[in-house]
Amino acid sequence: MNANRRKHINPVHFSSLIRCLLVALFVGAGGLFFVYMKNQQFALADQIRQVEKKVASVRALNETLLARVTELSSRRVLQQRIAEGFIAMKPIQDNVIARLTPPSAAGRDGILRTALVERIRQ
Repeated sequence: MNANRRKHINPVHFSSLIRCLLVALFVGAGGLFFVYMKNQQFALADQIRQVEKKVASVRALNETLLARVTELSSRRVLQQRIAEGFIAMKPIQDNVIARLTPPSAAGRDGILRTALVERIRQ
């Protein structure tokens, strides 16, 4: 009777079970890694969008500040500020000017000639 009982027992093949478990483990790990990478992509995309918004706002601010500087440095506004007394104009004294070359005198005709013009004539 012992022989009959052995025939009805279903043997468990451990090699095929382990192989199926390993395949399932690799597929599961691959799926988790894929989901993790997708989440990282979305997080980085949000960061990139925020940085691009900041760059755009800083560029817009730079443009407005550049327009303001241009406006404030215009001749009309400067003359208006001088008339209001906000800006005081003083003549530049000769001892304050730094010269790279000694001052040149004007010619007989009263016209100051630069070295470049003299070289071209020669």
